[in-house]
Amino acid sequence: MKKRVKIVLIVLGAVGIVIGGVGFMVYQSVKSMGAGSNPVADYDQRVNIWKTVAGNSTRSKLDEMNIDFSQNNMALASLAFAKAIVNEAYADEESTIDTFTYLKEIKSGYEKETYEDEPYLIPYVVEGSDEAVIVVLGGGFGFKSMDGGTSEGKDIAKTLNENGISAFVLHYRSNPYEYPVPYLDLQRAVRYLRHHAEAYHLDPDKISLIGFSAGGNEIGTFINLVQGKDMFPDDYVPDEIDRVDDAVFSAAMIYPALSFRHNVPMLFCMFDEETVRDETKREALLEQTDLYRHIHSQNVKQFIAYGTKDSMVGMEETKKYIHAAEDAGCDVTAVEVKGQDHGMHQTFYMDDYLKWLETVWEH
Repeated sequence: MKKRVKIVLIVLGAVGIVIGGVGFMVYQSVKSMGAGSNPVADYDQRVNIWKTVAGNSTRSKLDEMNIDFSQNNMALASLAFAKAIVNEAYADEESTIDTFTYLKEIKSGYEKETYEDEPYLIPYVVEGSDEAVIVVLGGGFGFKSMDGGTSEGKDIAKTLNENGISAFVLHYRSNPYEYPVPYLDLQRAVRYLRHHAEAYHLDPDKISLIGFSAGGNEIGTFINLVQGKDMFPDDYVPDEIDRVDDAVFSAAMIYPALSFRHNVPMLFCMFDEETVRDETKREALLEQTDLYRHIHSQNVKQFIAYGTKDSMVGMEETKKYIHAAEDAGCDVTAVEVKGQDHGMHQTFYMDDYLKWLETVWEH
């Protein structure tokens, strides 16, 4: 068990703000919001991963979202979003969530007003390396932390590069896209890299995953409920990349949301609003997304790091998952970081992660 000292208030991907004695996270990218802000991600290096994007259409997002167009203050909208999604009880926060997504992702120009977004990878390739990690960002499924920040994307990629590992940062679709769209994008990213392994000089068996917060949820869901399955919309025609094996043999989840029990209103980011509002159907969704109930990842070596003061997604569901996975025969390495909250800096887990990853690839 790791013992650490909490040394900073500003932590990876988030700013801790205390309200009424409860720590809520407002993501650090608030500081660089707005269509006129300078991009911090290497968007010019993006590589689209779909030929025809499964689940896309020309429908207007704005017609289907519950947006408060009178709200123009990004900081207030961000704070409201962070408060809204941290709740073990149901609350109708659809408008709060949709308003934040609109301001942060759509109005700021990171995503489109229609369901025509192009998911992509940003490659950070190390010459001579046959190892790669797909980096999956956090953002509560309301936005992606790379849009205005670097901590869960570019910074992680650079650290991996410094250790001789190529990295590919994934920008996936989130609110108002619904389940299973975000997970389809991760599956496609894996297949895309395996399909293009020779071009990137990669060993297909050395493609791993690391995800943060909601990105950790994406990975946990992928390895347990999606991997090996085709969950495409009925009108989608699979191509040659969709026929590629989507196997990964190792995956890391950092301060992950492995259940929505601590974040019940976040269901509005992932599912139809009328389903979420119905108590019986909502409970079914919660059971469906309680990953500890659905362990099917015995062939995937797993690394999980979490802080003991995580006020955003809590710890209990993460511990339940770890115990359930171990009981089911999974190979799980868990790092508990004393005193750290959600969004802890990579220095608190990176050495352990890199040593684990090296061991995984050696075997």
